[in-house]
Amino acid sequence: MIDTLQDHAGDLTLRADVCVIGSGAGGAVVAAELAEAGRSVVVLEQGHYWTAVDFTQREEEMLPRLFEESGMRQTVDGAFTILQGRNVGGSTVHNLCYCFRAPDPILRMWREEHGLDELTAEALEPSFARVEKNLHVVPIREDEVNRVNQVVRAGAQKLGYSGFVTKHNRKGCVQAGYCILGCSYDAKQSMLVTYVPRADRAGARIYANARVDRIEAEGGRARRVLARIVGPDGEARGHIEVKAKVVVLSAGAVASPDILLRSGLAGSSGQLGANLHLHPSVMAAGIMDDAFEPYRGIPQSYYVDEFIDLERDPHSGYVLMPISGFPVLTSSLLPGFGRDHYELMRHFDRMVGLLVLLHDESAGRVESGDVLAKPRIEYGLTEKDRRQLAEGLVHCAEVLFAGGARKVMIPTLPEATILAPGDDLSVITRRGVREGHMPIASTHPQSTCRMNGDPSRGVVNAYGECFDVPGLFVADMSVFPTSLGAPPQITTAALADRTAHHILGRWKELGG
Repeated sequence: MIDTLQDHAGDLTLRADVCVIGSGAGGAVVAAELAEAGRSVVVLEQGHYWTAVDFTQREEEMLPRLFEESGMRQTVDGAFTILQGRNVGGSTVHNLCYCFRAPDPILRMWREEHGLDELTAEALEPSFARVEKNLHVVPIREDEVNRVNQVVRAGAQKLGYSGFVTKHNRKGCVQAGYCILGCSYDAKQSMLVTYVPRADRAGARIYANARVDRIEAEGGRARRVLARIVGPDGEARGHIEVKAKVVVLSAGAVASPDILLRSGLAGSSGQLGANLHLHPSVMAAGIMDDAFEPYRGIPQSYYVDEFIDLERDPHSGYVLMPISGFPVLTSSLLPGFGRDHYELMRHFDRMVGLLVLLHDESAGRVESGDVLAKPRIEYGLTEKDRRQLAEGLVHCAEVLFAGGARKVMIPTLPEATILAPGDDLSVITRRGVREGHMPIASTHPQSTCRMNGDPSRGVVNAYGECFDVPGLFVADMSVFPTSLGAPPQITTAALADRTAHHILGRWKELGG
């Protein structure tokens, strides 16, 4: 049963073996695995239940539907924009489908520096295999590499930079290119069309428009979840109480610590809400000679990993990832006003975007805000990370020129940096990357409820169980001990799968 609660009036009181908060890459997996094992499951999702028929491919309609704060969630200083989903299926509904397992050097670092001896590639193999099968992860075919990715690949190969065509989780893709606005064809194998329907078929009760206020404990155990039914206007229309034997929090690396902080739970180590990593990204755009439709086709299929060597240094590095946008998003990222802005947008149909995605050592913090819908997010770059982002932009320009761009634009403020072939690219590093001086975005907030082998250094153990509250688990990107250094969708789902099977293995103890 999937209930949008749109027409519900009054309060709800529910009972279940397990209450799962959130339905994204973590929550949907946990809900499906536990429901299929015979446990009664209630899922509370703060966003609405949108499906393929609702994905209109229009920015002004889909951004408010699919993203927190209509895609404009920001840090308190406005320097970083954080894109997070708020719908059934979570951020998997709008993501671009890169499929990577956690890199072995990262898992080794988590074992050696964070005491997570259990997190070996061998121990995680069953979970990764199940998730990849259920999400239909396959290599991207050569005929699916679109013009934007072809330009980036040609430039990287000409320069001798390491890169490869990746895997993705699409099935029957028509290459329309509107992935970030939701797939109108149900080709993207997001949680919306995979694990959520599985949970539904297995009897899970899934409630959309149910925003969790807090979790309450009794006798040291999480036993009750309190939420409110939220209408389209954001106003509460009723309250929900779920009494459960086990609670799994999968609301993401911003909302999960916020809910725990508001609940007064899991904070004894002082680590709750801390250690926020963002995988911050900055962009360069190459302008080609001929016009084409850069948003058509699979947005990201090629991946340049020349500038990250996790075996040598698991703490830092960056990757280059192709990107294309739609008119509203693109225009909001371009600097200038009036005629200057028009001149940049005039080249929209011949732009090739290239992102620098940073494996960040910088760390921030999430705290509760004045209202549930707007937590307080703080984050600032270290000087080292600023240098790496600037260096990455230099390499973006090199790759774009080598791929045939006649100009490269860096969206610096107050006016764009426009470069031509043969120009001195050191102007990029001289201007640098500074907060507030160019758009910096994140789609991968993580690490705010981090795992650790030592209760004084983390919030949860290697299975996602809160040290302070037995029977309360966290299953989302917030449990990563550090920045992952790779696209996180598959790792998030695999760790959630592992948590679900751990819960089942301990059910007599947890469900008593």
